Amino acid sequence: MFRLNLQRRRFILRVLLAAILLCILWWLGLKIAPPPDPYRVRPAGVRVLDRQGKLLRGFLSPDQKRRWRLELAEISPALVGAVLSHEDRWFFKHAGVNPAAVVRAAWGNLRAGRVTSGASTITMQLARLTEPRPRNLSAKIHQVWRAFQYESLYSKTEILTMYLNLAPYGGNVEGVGAAAHIFFNKSAAELSWAEACQLAVLPQSPNRHDPVRQPLSAQKARNKLAHHLLDSGLIDPQIYQEILTSPMPTHRWPSPFLAPHFSRWSKKRHPGRSTLRTTLDADMQSQTASIVQGQVGQLRPLGITQGAAVILDSRNGQIVSMVGSAGFHEENYQGQVNGAVAPRSPGSTLKPLVYALAFDRGLATADALIEDVPRWFADYSPKNYDGMFRGVVKAGDALRSSLNVPAVALAAELEHADGDGLYEFLKDAGVESLDQPSGHYGLTLVLGGGEVTLLELASLYGVLARQGMWLPTRDLLPAAAATDPGRRLLGAGATWMTLQEMKGVARPDPELLWQGSSRRFEIPWKTGTSYGHRDAWSVGLAGPWVVAVWLGNFEGEGSPHLTGGEVAAPLLFSLIEGLSLDESGAWEKRPSAVAERSICALSGHPVSEFCGPTTTGYYLPGISPSAPCSIHRSVEIDHLKGQTVCSRCRGGISTEQLFVEWWPPQVASYLVAGGWALPDIPPHNSNCPAFGTSEAPVITSPQRDSEYFLRRGVPLVDQAIILEASFSPGIGRVWWFVDGVMLQESGPGERVFYTPIAGRHQFTVVDDAGRSGSVTIRVHRAE
Repeated sequence: MFRLNLQRRRFILRVLLAAILLCILWWLGLKIAPPPDPYRVRPAGVRVLDRQGKLLRGFLSPDQKRRWRLELAEISPALVGAVLSHEDRWFFKHAGVNPAAVVRAAWGNLRAGRVTSGASTITMQLARLTEPRPRNLSAKIHQVWRAFQYESLYSKTEILTMYLNLAPYGGNVEGVGAAAHIFFNKSAAELSWAEACQLAVLPQSPNRHDPVRQPLSAQKARNKLAHHLLDSGLIDPQIYQEILTSPMPTHRWPSPFLAPHFSRWSKKRHPGRSTLRTTLDADMQSQTASIVQGQVGQLRPLGITQGAAVILDSRNGQIVSMVGSAGFHEENYQGQVNGAVAPRSPGSTLKPLVYALAFDRGLATADALIEDVPRWFADYSPKNYDGMFRGVVKAGDALRSSLNVPAVALAAELEHADGDGLYEFLKDAGVESLDQPSGHYGLTLVLGGGEVTLLELASLYGVLARQGMWLPTRDLLPAAAATDPGRRLLGAGATWMTLQEMKGVARPDPELLWQGSSRRFEIPWKTGTSYGHRDAWSVGLAGPWVVAVWLGNFEGEGSPHLTGGEVAAPLLFSLIEGLSLDESGAWEKRPSAVAERSICALSGHPVSEFCGPTTTGYYLPGISPSAPCSIHRSVEIDHLKGQTVCSRCRGGISTEQLFVEWWPPQVASYLVAGGWALPDIPPHNSNCPAFGTSEAPVITSPQRDSEYFLRRGVPLVDQAIILEASFSPGIGRVWWFVDGVMLQESGPGERVFYTPIAGRHQFTVVDDAGRSGSVTIRVHRAE
C-alpha cells in the first residue's frame, strides 16, 4: 500500500515537472522565437476618412496592395457571422487548433487518398498569411505552433480582426475593407447578408469564386453558405431568399478618390497612422470641388488656369473642405499641385489684421481720420492701387476701399509703438510660410510683400471670427470630445469693429442676382491682388464658416484679369451661396468691450467745444484714443483788419472768435485737389513780434547742392542723411518732404533721418505757420 502511494506521488511529481518544463519551453519559445506581428509583415495602406467615416481615399500599402486596417466595429456583423460560419464556427471555443476538425480532416483525407481538407482554424490561417509556406505537413505543424503562440499573445477579437484585414480577395485586394469597396462600392459596415456571404467565400478560392470573372461558381458558393446559415439558425427564411435572389456584382469599382490633395497632405502630416479620421465633410468637399472646377473652366480663356478653396469651421479650427486645384489629373495645368498649401503673395488680404491690431492697441477707431498722402517710410514710399491720394480718410473707409498708404502708415505706427507689428502677430498665429526675419519683409508685408498659404490665410480670418482667439488648424477629429479655449491674440472688441467695417464692402456684380433674396445676410469679406496680377484672393466669413479662395496659375504667369474683385470674389460668393452657408456666427454679436460715444462728424474724435455736427461711433473704453477733435479750433481775429492775433500781439486790439478747420499742410493740398472746399484761415497779424518779422525755415542739413556718395558694402540705414533746420520762435510742428512725398512729422528740434536713394532729391520742410524752405542734393551710386 505504501509502495503504491509512493508510485502515485512520483507520477504526480513527474507530471508537475513536465508541466513546468512545458511552460518554461513555451515561455522561451515566445521570447526566443516569437511569432511575427501580422500587421508588421503585411502593413496596411493609409485610409483617409471624412468626419462621418466615409472613405475619401485609400492609399496602397508599401507592397502595393489594397489593404486597409479596420476595427471590428467597422465591419458588418453579417460579414463576421458569415466568415465564422464558413471558416471556423468553433473559433471562440478552441485554443488555436480545433482537435475535432483535425480528426475529421485526417479521416477525410485518408478516405480520399489526397488532401481535401486542411482543418485550418482562423488562427492557423492568420499564421499562414503572415508566413506563407508550401502546403505540406511541415508547414501545417508550423501553423499549429504559431496558432498556439498567437492565441497566447492576442485576444480572440484581435485575431479575428487581423484575419479579416489580411484575408485575400483576388489580385492585390486584401482585407474586407478594400474588398467591400471594390466589389460593392460601400464600406464594410454597410454590407448586406448577401454581400457578406459573397465575400465570406472568396478567401478560400479568390480566383474560382471571383463574382465578376466567375459569377456562376461564385453564386453557387454564396448560396451554399446561405443554406448553411439557414440550417444553423443564423438567418431566417426571408433573409435566405434575399440572398438567393440578390444580383451578382458585374464589375470592380475604382477606389474612392475624393479630396486627393487634402488626403495626400493629411497623410504626410501624420506618418505612421493607418487610418485618418479627418474633419472633412465629403458632401461639402464634392460641392466645393464642383464649383471651383466650373468657375476655373470659365476663366481659362482669360489666362487663369487654376483655383483653390478652403473652408474652415471657425468654432474649432477644423477643415471641412480643401480643394487644391481645379482638377487633380490635369497634367497640362499642374493639377497635382496643392494650391491650398502653396505659399503665394496674399496681396491686400492681410490689411484687416493691421486695422484690428491698431484698434486693439488704441491707435485708431474706425471713425478716426488717417492721412492718405505721399509718404516716405525710410526708403519705401507706397502708393494706392488707383494712384490717387485723398488727403485724409476715415479708418473704416480706408479698410473698405483697401487703400495702401493708410494701411502702411498704421503698420509703421504699430512697429513704432511697441516693436511688435504685423510680422510678430502672424508668427504668433502660426504662419510658417514667413521663413525670413522681419526686416526682410519690412512694411511691404501688409501689401503682400511676404508669402502665405490659402490655409494659413483662412486660419488668420478664423482669429477674427473667434473674436481674437487663435486655434490651430485641425485636419483630424479629436479622439474624444474636448473644448480648446485657444489663445488670445486680439481683443474681442477690436475684431468686432474690424468685421463691422468689412461688412460694408460692395459685393461683386454676380452676387447682385441674389442679394435681394430673403436668404441674404451680411458677410465681412476682403479681396487681394498680388503684384503683377499673379494671384487673386478673396476671404469671407459666412456665419461660423471661413471661406477662402485663390485663383491664378501654378507656374506664376500673370493676367490682367487676375484681380481679387473681378474673379476671386465671384467664386467666394458662389461657394457661400452654393453651399447654403447661411448660419449665424458668434462674431456678429457686439462684445461688452465695445461702447458708443459722441464724436465729431468730421474728424471722428471725441467732440470738442469747437465742433459742429456730431454723430456717434464705436470705441473701446480705456483703449481707444480719447483726445478731443483737433481739426476744429478757435482763433482770435482782429475785428478791423480780419487778421489772426495771438497773446503777443493782441494787446489793445478789439478781437472776436472765429471757428476754423485746421488741416496739416501736407493734407490740405490733397483735400483741395479732391474737391474739398476748405475754408480760408486769415493770415496772422503782420506786426506780431513772434511771426510778423520771422523768417521761413532754413534747412541746415543737408547743405544746398551737396553731393553724397554711397559706400559699397555698408547698409543704407548706416548711411542715412540727417535732416535739420532752423525755425522761428513759436513753431510747434514741422513736416519734412522728399521729392514732394512726406517723410515725417516732427517737432522743430527733433532730428529726422533719410535713407538715401541714388538720384537727385529735393528736401522741403514746412512749419505750422505755412512757411517752407527747400534744398536740392544729389546722391551717387556706390562704385
